[in-house]
Amino acid sequence: MHRYFLLLLASFLLKHAFSSKIQTPKIAVIGGGIGAASTTHFLTELFNNDLKIDLYEANKIGGRLATIKIDDNEYEAGGSIIHQENKYMQEFLHLLGMEHRPTREQRFGIWDGTEVVFQESDSKIFTLIKLIYRYGIQPFRLNSYIGSVLADFNKIYHLQNEGRSFVNVTSMLTAINEKFPKLLQVSVKDHLLNLGYAEKLIDELVEAPLLVDYGQTTSVHSFVGCVTLAATIGDLWAVKGGNKKVPEHLIYRNVNVNVVSSYVKKIRYLNEDDFPIYEVQYSNIDDVNNVMKNHYDIVILATPLTEDQKMQITFEEFPADGLTFSGEYQTTVATFVKGDLNPNYFGLEEELDSVLSCDSNAQIHSVGKVDTVEGPTKIDSKIWKIFSNASLPLNVLHNFFLNIEEVKEVAWKAYPRYSTNIRLDKFKLYDGLYHVNAIEWIASAMEMSAIGGRNVAILAHREFLQRFSNEPNRSDIRKDKYKVEL
Repeated sequence: MHRYFLLLLASFLLKHAFSSKIQTPKIAVIGGGIGAASTTHFLTELFNNDLKIDLYEANKIGGRLATIKIDDNEYEAGGSIIHQENKYMQEFLHLLGMEHRPTREQRFGIWDGTEVVFQESDSKIFTLIKLIYRYGIQPFRLNSYIGSVLADFNKIYHLQNEGRSFVNVTSMLTAINEKFPKLLQVSVKDHLLNLGYAEKLIDELVEAPLLVDYGQTTSVHSFVGCVTLAATIGDLWAVKGGNKKVPEHLIYRNVNVNVVSSYVKKIRYLNEDDFPIYEVQYSNIDDVNNVMKNHYDIVILATPLTEDQKMQITFEEFPADGLTFSGEYQTTVATFVKGDLNPNYFGLEEELDSVLSCDSNAQIHSVGKVDTVEGPTKIDSKIWKIFSNASLPLNVLHNFFLNIEEVKEVAWKAYPRYSTNIRLDKFKLYDGLYHVNAIEWIASAMEMSAIGGRNVAILAHREFLQRFSNEPNRSDIRKDKYKVEL
């Protein structure tokens, strides 16, 4: 009996001493967009505020969520719309005490490069009649199908609430729906044709939103095509004051986050007592020759890493082969024009609020009237936003406008260039090294980045705690709340 008591006491003391070895993690997050903001938010929750984060961002916090100023007003220049079912963006909005931006009714038309083939009417009934006349009942079937895809994808929230995390994109999609990975290997056009949809519907009602949202055609893979079409079946919203306010406030209000206004040049892998340690080398924009260093237990990359990015990060001294990141990002140019639209150019008798092109060879993908980040003003807006794949000279802009008072342009490496090529994108690059933006190769959107951020946060938290545990780090462990799936 005495021996049994001593064994229990020894076991208790060992466990107590063992658990006390868990140290406060030092974490580097590279990037300052919504993916980085989401990651820092969920890491702070998981570590119960017991962590230290250095967030590296050489430019403005917000990443591809940014605004542009015309006169005394600001307008969305980057990510501009959020779907009603985007759970994390809604939660961030309420957490930060922000509001939905007021909206107004708008009419749009679809333009084939020569004429407007479909346009909304002031009457919803007339619009419905015209829709059925041109496309039959297939738009309603398509809405139902897209709704089912969206409902399935929303299972990710339940999985993440259970603590499930995934080391790569394929395992995440498979856990949501085992058929989803196949959608990455077939174009949205072929996929919808196989489901029985008419080519005219695909070439107009599917092509137009893809050109607007991604600057790409129906040759993109089916999953990103379905994400694009989800915007047609639900209410869309934006943040009053600008969508960039969400990452700004998530980051700056977090007392555990130290913002380092520098860009990262190199990440070196070190090994200390069989645990990874990373050396991050960085410089200020205005003093590139002055290289500074910090060391971290965890490094999270929340920025695109393809070779076409302006700021390149070098990876050194990794035991395995060097880290490479295939693919390219699509350049999108947002041109803001203060002026009056020329409806005759599009074959219209009167001005519409927006014209969406379904012709990929046209010089523009869309032109639409935009309101300020605060919402509509009493005076009708004269600010138009044009999307194109290249800069538009003034003589070209004069084709679309009767008069032009001011022009401003913003060019972005906005989102991946999608194809049906098989990819092996990973959230976990190496022990303690993670990549939020792997999720963008499924689809690029604010909510997708937020989901990727939470996945990496769960993954990094579990694997860090695993360093101080004698339990094997296996993907089939079910008793722990936080599970890693391969």
